[in-house]
Amino acid sequence: MKNVLINATTKKFEIIEKTFLPISWGLYWHNKFETWKYDPYDEKNVFCFGRGVLPVVGGHRLIFSFRSPLWDGFYFSSMGGAGYQFKSTGLNNVAIIGRCEKPSIMVIENEENLRIDFIEVKEELKTVYDVSEYILNLFKDKNLRSVVVGEASKRTNMGGLFSQTVRGGKFVEGSEDWAARGGGGSVLYRAHNIMGIVFFGNQDENKEDKDKAKEIVENYYKKPMSKVILEHTSKYRYDEKTGTGGTFGNNWILYKEKVPIFNWRMPYISVEDRKKILEKILKFYLETFNKEAIEPKKWANCGEPCPVLCKKYRNKNKMDYEPYSANGTLLGIFDLYEADRVVKTADALGFDAIEIGNLTAWIFELLDLQLLNEEELGIKKPIFDHKRIIEGENGEIKEIAKHNADQAIAFMYKLAENSNELYKILSLGKRKASKILNEKFKNRTAKIGKKFNDVAVYVPFGDWGEIAPNLYWTPGFFMPFVIQGRYLTYYKPEFNDPEKLADLVVDSIKLELTVENLGICRFHRKWLKPVLKDLVRELLGIEDIVEETVKLYGEICNYNKKIGYPAKIESERVKDLIIALAKEFNNEYWTKKFENRECVDEYVKRVLERYSDLLNIDWKL
Repeated sequence: MKNVLINATTKKFEIIEKTFLPISWGLYWHNKFETWKYDPYDEKNVFCFGRGVLPVVGGHRLIFSFRSPLWDGFYFSSMGGAGYQFKSTGLNNVAIIGRCEKPSIMVIENEENLRIDFIEVKEELKTVYDVSEYILNLFKDKNLRSVVVGEASKRTNMGGLFSQTVRGGKFVEGSEDWAARGGGGSVLYRAHNIMGIVFFGNQDENKEDKDKAKEIVENYYKKPMSKVILEHTSKYRYDEKTGTGGTFGNNWILYKEKVPIFNWRMPYISVEDRKKILEKILKFYLETFNKEAIEPKKWANCGEPCPVLCKKYRNKNKMDYEPYSANGTLLGIFDLYEADRVVKTADALGFDAIEIGNLTAWIFELLDLQLLNEEELGIKKPIFDHKRIIEGENGEIKEIAKHNADQAIAFMYKLAENSNELYKILSLGKRKASKILNEKFKNRTAKIGKKFNDVAVYVPFGDWGEIAPNLYWTPGFFMPFVIQGRYLTYYKPEFNDPEKLADLVVDSIKLELTVENLGICRFHRKWLKPVLKDLVRELLGIEDIVEETVKLYGEICNYNKKIGYPAKIESERVKDLIIALAKEFNNEYWTKKFENRECVDEYVKRVLERYSDLLNIDWKL
């Protein structure tokens, strides 16, 4: 494999020819540079990325790794399709150290020889679309792909990395993709002063390897590879059973009355009322989506030639479940057109849509409880009453949605600008901000009887680290594992005893981390799982990829231990979410145990003990 270490200060680079899988590459440099010793925005926080290594459909993701300003430990995030274009550079992995003097675009090209340049950005570019367009205009004659940041990366911990397919000199509608979790965009900009990376070249994959991979798959399934793929990915393309497609179409149906609403207030809303709210979601979200995206087949892929066409779009909006849950139903917005406006704002500013949606929902509840007020934030109180949604006519639901969307949009702009001292605190994230605000507003917390973190939904790590959970009401996303906010957990709508949950989580880690480290789209994991070991053995010479994955997880643990350890759940809201799930799924033993709220700590401790034993990690409890 051909890899490169780039110094953004000196503009020099070093070629390293050695086999590294993308996440392993990142962790190698973080250990080498001992990045746990430095602030996440220090230029020593090496920013790494690498492409998928198996020449199969869905095998061309780009995986980014960094020390997260949110989680505080080693973190990774990935985007679809970009690796397909990156292979044209002939490189497998990149590591960036040092800092550009001025905000810059980094250019990686390999048409005759590998060249790496830096272009100073003198224009005022605020949105991810501005930066992407700027790069496209610079290299209109190239078959390029870019990865860029937006305004959120400049002054918050929640900046993501955005990319969109270019074809024929134009952006392909619906093909947008993100590596947003953990604040990688914030690291790229604030540690290295890089606003975007563009790459192009004329290198290609080894045809013999592609043929070999296809042969392995077809020998196992005894049918054409294209048929295998479509049979195993119907949820993401089109599911005849549900009459819809993609995560947006199917997850409302799968999770039903357990989808997150009103800053995760589900434990305090009856099942009957949640079912009535689900009816509104199916009417005002899903029906509209099916009519405007599914029926006219506005489907796209991420940029690699993949028949799944998982990306659904309508009215210039790419539709995914989690961004619309976080910036829609979680904010009390039950009109899809108003949710469109909020999601588009979060995207344009370059926020991680999951993180900013969770943060905004928390702010809405703080306003509702009067722990913060309108004058301090410069926005109005939201309408945060689920009964009004249940009982309201269509017009009222739309009015409430518009009001809440207006406040969310105003909040996001002010946060990205750090418009006052309070916004500077909030830009750190919910946990860090709560620690400061609990001290700053002691009188308010005493009067109301709640602390700021009591209604904040996050998973803690160490003294300061945190991540907002993905938008699934399930215990697996609330456990303080080595890494959270990714899919290295078990998240089906169930409540299991702690040891059983740990068993399921570890099984998931073995598949999900393997898939991530190989740069494979997880939408393809189902059909690849039975042949993965054979593919990796034949094409990469790695005898047991699952065994290597468990080792990698342990190495991530060893790195993160230098920064902190799993923290007890601090949020009363998160405790209530776990407690309510035991009752929701009729687990009589834990429902009774949870009458003593302190038993949530016991549940978490037992999950972590079993998980640590199974993974053979020395993770202090």
